[in-house]
Amino acid sequence: MVVVAAQPDDEKVTTREEDALAGSPEGAAVPESAQGVGDPFPSGLDLEWMGSLSDNLRFTLDLSGRFEYDTAREDWSITQFYGFDLFKVLSNERGDYATILAQGFATRIDNNPAPPWFFDGPTDWQWINRMMYINWKLAPRDALNLKVGHFEMPFGLEMLLDTNGTLRQVGTAPNLGIKADWGVTLNGVASGLEYEVGLSRGSGNDWESAGSPYAVVGRVGTDPTQGWWLGLSGFAADLYRPGTTIERRRIGIDAGLEFGAWTLMGEVSGGSNDSNDAIHALGELSWRDPTEDWFVYGQLRTQKQESSVTGWGGPFQSALGIEWAPDRHWILSAEWVQNLEKTSTGSRDTIVRLQARYRF
Repeated sequence: MVVVAAQPDDEKVTTREEDALAGSPEGAAVPESAQGVGDPFPSGLDLEWMGSLSDNLRFTLDLSGRFEYDTAREDWSITQFYGFDLFKVLSNERGDYATILAQGFATRIDNNPAPPWFFDGPTDWQWINRMMYINWKLAPRDALNLKVGHFEMPFGLEMLLDTNGTLRQVGTAPNLGIKADWGVTLNGVASGLEYEVGLSRGSGNDWESAGSPYAVVGRVGTDPTQGWWLGLSGFAADLYRPGTTIERRRIGIDAGLEFGAWTLMGEVSGGSNDSNDAIHALGELSWRDPTEDWFVYGQLRTQKQESSVTGWGGPFQSALGIEWAPDRHWILSAEWVQNLEKTSTGSRDTIVRLQARYRF
């Protein structure tokens, strides 16, 4: 999970690393063909020896290696992930009353030119908390739930898609300045609408309170299992950075449409980065074969920020990606990212990413 082209502001949070480190909630409700290949928990160790404790329990070891070549640098960077996924449904004689999701990864970056701020340098080890939460059912039929822990920001397409740990992303961290955080949300389904609204610490991977950071985030949208959806999101935060905080404000809209094996989706949001206006937009067309072994997607995406000195600036890119799941353990993927606007050197840089992922 390595760096994209440089973003318009000078925050190192605007890297591919942080955009992909966060993990994913269980049961994403987007239509299946938008999910990529396989299953969010495609394997799982045999836990029958645990007896009744193994009921509704899934535990998976997850190993990944990612390699990226950037033509601007003419150099490779590498990221390795060694972690686990644990998913447990808690039940009693009256039925299910909570779900637990825990995902943690020892993460190694090598030769990363712009690592996220919580790494100590371009080559480093860090423990990454992806999802670490419990979601309590407060009302029948998922009308109201309370989520407590480290969760993904419910904003735009990221609330619906299981893109974490994959090359395919929708730009949540570069856009918001954060992807997952410690806090609480209220979430559920009411009157045919899915919603999640939360308050979080605003510090990301670790709990940091210096400078009084915070984040308020939420999304409400139509039921995506109907083959189409429309969602509205909001975000307001002062985010922790060592020695300071940064301000983010966003209002966004996302939509999607399924037609057979194809899915067309997009997201547009606008707001401010501190005192500068900012906009983010992404459109994607994807295809998945009926066996769920192959998934192909193409994206157009941009993230612009207006500076009083230089005006509007930021990347405008295309991306073409493919995922292949030859069995229930391996997922192999590749992505080609092309900058569509010339840089200051007059070139249009290219980034090639390769990833192999194995789940026990």
